[in-house]
Amino acid sequence: MANVSIKFNNKDYILSCDDGQEESLKKLTEYLNKKYVKLEKKLGNLGENKLLLITSIEVIDEFFEVKKKIYNQKNKIDLLSKKFLELKSLAIKFKDNKEIEIEKLNSDINK
Repeated sequence: MANVSIKFNNKDYILSCDDGQEESLKKLTEYLNKKYVKLEKKLGNLGENKLLLITSIEVIDEFFEVKKKIYNQKNKIDLLSKKFLELKSLAIKFKDNKEIEIEKLNSDINK
């Protein structure tokens, strides 16, 4: 376990994280702190706990929006994949039918 010194809301904290995750923890904390400060400027000093709650809600809202977009993109990709398989099947049937027609023509010519 690694210990990381971070600053949030002008206060210093020491947090533990898995080895190798120190930079990630710092970036996440910086992001959260920016959100917190932005909301504090926008809403005024509602108290640390209330601002933390609102900040958390805003961040989780962003998460759910991204999750929704990913889900929608996955559905679009699945639909495109199905359409591709349909086109592939049609192309194979067309090719097979043309080969049968060519064989018939060749057999008629050879008679």
